[in-house]
Amino acid sequence: MTQTAVPGRIRSQPSIPAQAAWGSPSAWPRVLADHERRRLARELHDGAIQEVLAAGLAIDLCLADAPAGSPMHASLEHARRLTATAVRRLRSSLQNLREGANAPDEALPDMLRRLESRHSAGQLDVSVEVSGPLVPLSAPTRRSLFQVASECVFNAAIHGRARRAVIRLSYGRGVIALCVADDGHGKPATLRKIIRGEVPGTGGYHLGLADIAARAEEMGWTVRADRSDLGGIAVQVLLPVPAVDDVRGESDG
Repeated sequence: MTQTAVPGRIRSQPSIPAQAAWGSPSAWPRVLADHERRRLARELHDGAIQEVLAAGLAIDLCLADAPAGSPMHASLEHARRLTATAVRRLRSSLQNLREGANAPDEALPDMLRRLESRHSAGQLDVSVEVSGPLVPLSAPTRRSLFQVASECVFNAAIHGRARRAVIRLSYGRGVIALCVADDGHGKPATLRKIIRGEVPGTGGYHLGLADIAARAEEMGWTVRADRSDLGGIAVQVLLPVPAVDDVRGESDG
């Protein structure tokens, strides 16, 4: 008969570690929101983004068979641009979900230094150089510049087979320059064609560079691809310094 008390104690024990993991009841909504963001991010990455990428690849195959200058070719080109825009917006939403609603309001140099720690243990040595006095930038601008740098570093490591990359952020008079230089095997002429949209393809290397060019165009920036002083590729983004009134309350520090 005394055994009837044991199941009660066993049932009550799991609530203790559960409370320790969740913290106080007031923190539960935040924990649930974080869990839901992670779930949505996984579904977005594994579902919608992959499906749109597959649609873009299918459009590319059709473009190869469509006569240049024909109405069908023009329609397929338009469809390819739409899928590329959809992928960029989905990726931006994915980034926002991963960062969370309460992401720290970091300075752009600090954001870029995250790429140092991300790649320092691998084959690519990444360093960040900053020059000039910091200029106020809006949070969307900082996120976009960070995503550009991240994409360039990824391309340098995976496609350019680089061993070293230097991210250079320069705050100048009237312009901000973000440059990612590497010592890889990329060809500037090929990159310039990809940036101009002259090389078809929506996957891999082409997609990443096309994303950079399209994001820069949407933001009113300029993109250049040249031979770097390290011997590989240097991708540079130039943006006009925004007016202070445009970023009131949002700064780099």
